[in-house]
Amino acid sequence: MKYARLIPILLLPCLLLGQTSVTRSSNKTAEFGYATTGRGVSEVGMASVTGREINVTGSLIKCSGNCGLRIHDVVLNADEVDIRPETGDAEARGNVKIKVLPPAAGYQF
Repeated sequence: MKYARLIPILLLPCLLLGQTSVTRSSNKTAEFGYATTGRGVSEVGMASVTGREINVTGSLIKCSGNCGLRIHDVVLNADEVDIRPETGDAEARGNVKIKVLPPAAGYQF
C-alpha cells in the first residue's frame, strides 16, 4: 500500500499517449508543376499536396492519410491520392470531397 499513490501517476502518461492523434501540423507538403491537355486546351501550372505520408517514385506522387490536393481554387480532400504531374492526372480514394473556392480565398487544408 505504500506505493498505491504512485499507480495513478504512472498510469496517467499511458492514458494520455493512448488519446493522442495525428494533427494537421504533422502533415507533409509537396509542391509540383503539372502539364495537361484536354478539350483542345493546354495548361501548365503549380499545385500542392499535403498529407501524413508523401512518396515520390519516378513520375508518381503517392499521398496517404488526410490528403489535400490544391490546384488553383479547387481543393480535393481524400484518404489517398496518386498524382501523375506530367499528365495532370490524379486518382483519389476513400472519403473523397471536392471544394471549389471563391477566387483568391485563403484556404488551409
